[in-house]
Amino acid sequence: MRKSFETQPALFVSGTALDHPSLHGLDDTEAVLDWTQLEALMADIYASKTGRPSYPLLTLLRGLLLGIWYKLSDEQLAASLARDLLFRRFCRLELSADIPDATTLGRFRQQLVQYDLWEKLLGEVNRQLEEKHIIMTEGRVNIIDATPVEAAQSGPGSGVDGKPTKDSEAGWHVKQDSRGKLKSTYGYSVHTGVDEDGFIHRQTVTPGNVHDSRERDTLLLGDESELYADAAYSSVETRDKLARFGIEDRVQRKGYRNRPLSASDRDRNKEIAVTRSGGERPFATYKRLYGLARTRFMGLGKNLTFYGLAAMASNIRKAAKFLTLYGIREPVPTG
Repeated sequence: MRKSFETQPALFVSGTALDHPSLHGLDDTEAVLDWTQLEALMADIYASKTGRPSYPLLTLLRGLLLGIWYKLSDEQLAASLARDLLFRRFCRLELSADIPDATTLGRFRQQLVQYDLWEKLLGEVNRQLEEKHIIMTEGRVNIIDATPVEAAQSGPGSGVDGKPTKDSEAGWHVKQDSRGKLKSTYGYSVHTGVDEDGFIHRQTVTPGNVHDSRERDTLLLGDESELYADAAYSSVETRDKLARFGIEDRVQRKGYRNRPLSASDRDRNKEIAVTRSGGERPFATYKRLYGLARTRFMGLGKNLTFYGLAAMASNIRKAAKFLTLYGIREPVPTG
């Protein structure tokens, strides 16, 4: 039996002693989406009409988003849902309601993995933001980039059963820093395609040893006017593909042994770098604001879904700020 997310507990009635400006801190986040459309995408999770009453799907999804925005573990999130009125209001948890515990939150996240829902959810978020003209599609550019994140378990230790505790699905990412020194990270790579405003349109996660350029096609939109990327994506194959799709090539060039970059290529790279640097915005959000420089979970599937939720979280909060600054243009009726 599925509980409804739609409720009007006394906690949310304006004019009461519990109505305080601090309880409206997520109103912009609430208003930016039609959340019921996200609920519809998750309907198969609770397909059964019988059995023990379940928490509403949107309560659990919003809970996971709160955990990302506020850098909370599942245990910390459950505790915050019990004592924080802002969180309860956002998740529609009445004062007398039971609170989902850490196990429930983790199980729900695993169901998102099982049903492979993160990409559909991100796509629906972006569709709505495009419809509201928050994400602009006409003439948009695509900036692709990747960043390494350390695995939750990356050391050489063993468990009580003698088996290695290191995340077996991760890999070594080796990259030369600005000083020419090699830096190695055992973990995963998060690959994103974003527009000039920093909204994430495409994303994937791979073991750290997968080269950035391998995910080029996954990150292409197909309708972008220009593709920006660093020299890791530079190749004859990339240039030919962009030409076939009519996409302007704004990929930085790289030099080779006995064939260094020309002065014009160096100037071109500097010009491209101004826009291309915008591709690093999501990584700054993930690592600095959300505390995700290190994965929280073991295994590729879980991290693919978790960083997919982080992409949703980033786009929703960015859109909420847009709403606060500029408002929302209503969609123009068609037909």
